[in-house]
Amino acid sequence: MRERSLKDLFHRVGQIIPDEQRLLTVPPDMCARDALQIMKEKNVSQVPIVAKNEVLGVFSYRSFAQGVLQIGSKENPAALPVEAFAESLRFAQIFDELEGLLDEFDLKDAVLVGSESKLQGIVTTVDALRYFYRVASPYVMLREIELAIRELIRASVDSRELIECIDKCIRRYHEEKSLRVPSSLEEMSFQDYVSILTFKGYWPKFAANFGGAYSVAQTKLGRLPSLRNDVLHFRHELTEEEYDILREVRDWMLKRIIKLEAGRKIVQDE
Repeated sequence: MRERSLKDLFHRVGQIIPDEQRLLTVPPDMCARDALQIMKEKNVSQVPIVAKNEVLGVFSYRSFAQGVLQIGSKENPAALPVEAFAESLRFAQIFDELEGLLDEFDLKDAVLVGSESKLQGIVTTVDALRYFYRVASPYVMLREIELAIRELIRASVDSRELIECIDKCIRRYHEEKSLRVPSSLEEMSFQDYVSILTFKGYWPKFAANFGGAYSVAQTKLGRLPSLRNDVLHFRHELTEEEYDILREVRDWMLKRIIKLEAGRKIVQDE
């Protein structure tokens, strides 16, 4: 619809219009039954009503339901023109901030993009949700992975053994870099976790909670530090392959946590 701009560094309306969107409109004299059939076939919840390039309103499942309540049983509502059920949606411009549209998404589930005489698109609550999920999902998955690793390590070693791991696995690195040597899991970096877990001499302490196979854990965890840096320092847009890596590790960690809690429950029940 438009060329990318430096303004795309910010969350604006134009960024959440689906790339594959083909704007679907209906004329004001189309009967509601036909419009509902089109909406069902195209899997959309609303369509703009357009006459000679002028937007008269929007026909939606909600506007139809509200109209039926007002009409009552005197007429067959499905036979009436869509214009009888038109509702107004707010118009937004492609450079408008998304934050200012949240109330509109809550009230009407969609906004129109453009103007009454130049309709450029329609953005729904689901479009906004998908956009924000795509933006946030790497951070959410990294948080889940990191917290799960922390708890699995905590469940694998006691405080004395943890200090021993720190001394053997990461103390030298921190001292060479003139960094404070961590004394607890909360003080450690993600790289510290990975260094401890992939230090083969200490693997037996963690094997039970991390799947048993050192090579599997090493392969899964070894890819994360650089990928985490790419995400947190906004170095590039993640590729589908990188998203898959995060999902794979996140799901693997979830299984480890489920198994850990199941084992604890068995012990409590005995």
